Amino acid sequence: MTKVSATLLIVLFAAVGLANQEKAAGGTKKELRWYGTIIRSNKDASTLTIAKRGTERWELVAHYTSDTKWTRRNKPADMSEFKDGARVICLGNYDEKGDFHATRIDLREAGR
Repeated sequence: MTKVSATLLIVLFAAVGLANQEKAAGGTKKELRWYGTIIRSNKDASTLTIAKRGTERWELVAHYTSDTKWTRRNKPADMSEFKDGARVICLGNYDEKGDFHATRIDLREAGR
């Protein structure tokens, strides 16, 4: 085994070890940001489908709960203001199943 191969293996094991330590310690995840237009809302499933640039090619299904904060330009807002066609910024994280869970959904003004 060459010195380069040995060094790469050490770096790989160190990276895996750090990732496992963060996971075990309940490491804080950086909150993800998604922006776009609400193209579909489903109150029964508690989801909003948000598309970037008005295309379904780049869309996200955001799950919300009673803990999700609803804001309008960073100030408290009522969930009823969020309708199909509205521009929003969604903050949250993916769970282990790959579902996006919104911690905050911010309503933006059209044309901004």
